[in-house]
Amino acid sequence: MAIDIKAIKCPHCGSVQKTEVKQDFYRCDSCATEYFLDRDDVHVYHHQEPVAIRSSSYPPVNTNLPILILIGAVAFIAVAYLVVTIFQLKRQASYSANVTYKTPRMQYSSFVFQNTTTGDPLYLRIGADHIDKGNGKSELEMHTQFVNAANGKIIEDRVMEGDYRTSLRCGLTFKTYRPDMIYAIGCNTSLFELDTRNNKIQNITQSLFKDYPQLSSGIARIEFDYDKELINIMDNEGNSYYYFPTLKFLVSSAPEAEKVWKTKFNQHFFEFGYLGDWTDEHKYNQLIENRYLSSTGKLTQRELTPGRKYFGPKIIYQDGENLLITVNTTASASSPITIQKINVSTGKIDWTLPPDIYYLYSTSRCQQGFAIEYRKGEEADYMHGVLVVSNTGKMIHNYQLSRAE
Repeated sequence: MAIDIKAIKCPHCGSVQKTEVKQDFYRCDSCATEYFLDRDDVHVYHHQEPVAIRSSSYPPVNTNLPILILIGAVAFIAVAYLVVTIFQLKRQASYSANVTYKTPRMQYSSFVFQNTTTGDPLYLRIGADHIDKGNGKSELEMHTQFVNAANGKIIEDRVMEGDYRTSLRCGLTFKTYRPDMIYAIGCNTSLFELDTRNNKIQNITQSLFKDYPQLSSGIARIEFDYDKELINIMDNEGNSYYYFPTLKFLVSSAPEAEKVWKTKFNQHFFEFGYLGDWTDEHKYNQLIENRYLSSTGKLTQRELTPGRKYFGPKIIYQDGENLLITVNTTASASSPITIQKINVSTGKIDWTLPPDIYYLYSTSRCQQGFAIEYRKGEEADYMHGVLVVSNTGKMIHNYQLSRAE
C-alpha cells in the first residue's frame, strides 16, 4: 500500500514543531502532547500531560514591587515640583520685568504757596523714601517736592542731606509774613526759609541768628506768634527773646515787643468775634473788620456783614483786599462746609463753592486766583490735594491725590 507523505501535526494544537521520543512517537514542542502514528490506518493518537496545579490560586508575588512603586512616586513628585517651580519663577520674572513695587513715600509736611517769579500755585510736600541698603539695613531719604498745583506737573524733587533729615521729619509749621517771606519751624528748634523764587527750603537757624550775640548760647526753642508778626525764641540759658522778621529786629522783653508792634506796624485784618457785651444772652458770631494806625495808635472796628448768621465760621485767607471764609451749611458740627469769598468793601458774598466734607489747611493767592489745600476723611478714602479757584469762583483745577500718594 502506498504511503501518502503528509506533514505531521500535533492533534491537539496543530503545531508541526515536535520532538521524536522513539520511533513513530513524538512530543509537541508547543503544548507537550505526546502522540504516535498508526501507519496502517494512518491514525494519530495523542497523549497530553496535565499541567501541574500550584498550591495557591494567586499569581506569583514580586517582592521588589513596593520599592519600585515608592521610587516611581517620589520621582513623579520631584518632576511635578520642578515643573511648577520653573513655571512660577518664569511668571515672577515676567511680572518683575513689567512692574517694580516701591514703598509709598511717607509724608510729613505740606504747604501751598505762590511762586513769586511765575505767579503759579506750588504745592510743597516733604516726605521720606524707604531705601533698602541690603543685608537687612535701610534708611530714610528725605525729599522736598514742588508741584505746580494748576496742572499737576512736578517742578522739583530734591533729596535733603545732613541735619535736614531729623528736623524735616518733625513736621513743619509755616507762617507767611509777605508773599516772598515764608518761614517754617521744625522740631521747635530749627527755623527754615522757603525760597519762593527758586523753590527751595533751607535751614537758616545758624545763619539768621549768628549776628545776635544775645543768642550765642544757642537756640533751645522757637515758636511763631500767630497774633503778631514776630517769632518767640528761648536760648539755651532759658532767656526769652522776640524777633521781628520783616524788621530784622530782636528785643529781649515782652513790653519791648508790644511797643515795637504798636509803633512800627499798621494793621488791617478780619476776624470773627462779637462787638457787643460778652454778657449778652444772644451774642452771635460777627465778621469784624479791624484797622489800626501806628501813627495815631487808634483802632477802628466795624461789623462787615450785619445780621448774617454763621455756623462754625473760619477765615482761611486774608490780605486786606481778599477774604476767604468757610461756614458749615447747618448748625450741625458734622455738616458739609462751603468756601466763600467775601467782598471786603460791601460784605457781600462774591461767590460760593459747592458744599463738601473736607478739612482745609494752607491757602495762597496766585495768578489764577486762589490755591486751597484740602484733605478728606475715611468716607473718601483720605483723598487729598489742592483746589485752584479763579477770582470769580470757577474751579480751574483739582490737583487730587489718593491715600498712598
